[in-house]
Amino acid sequence: MKKAFNILLVDDNKTTNFYNKKIITSFDCVKEIYEAYNGLEALNLLKEKKIKLDLILLDINMPIMDGFEFLKEYEKLSLNIKTSIEIVILTTSTWTRDREKAEHSKHLISGYFEKPLRKKTIEDLLFKN
Repeated sequence: MKKAFNILLVDDNKTTNFYNKKIITSFDCVKEIYEAYNGLEALNLLKEKKIKLDLILLDINMPIMDGFEFLKEYEKLSLNIKTSIEIVILTTSTWTRDREKAEHSKHLISGYFEKPLRKKTIEDLLFKN
């Protein structure tokens, strides 16, 4: 039986989320795709709904709470919320400073990719085993 993935898209751009959902659902292996438009919404979703996620695609530049602020708060969450969630930064940022900051968060993230999301990227993330 094929695994069904639960994925959270954290990006303030609705068009980007729409595009990412199209790419992801083309693999026909998604149970649920959740959306949050900033880091604070994502944290609240994790805490309140207590959903079991497999993957978070996280933008960096967002209002209210950016991706790096999200990671700081995410690190404080209880282990039962964070268990086996893979976090990948998906951003338009090409700044060296952002890549360096991501390097410092390596214990929390498993990748740093530039937008747009590509089929090969999501395929590698979902089916790497």
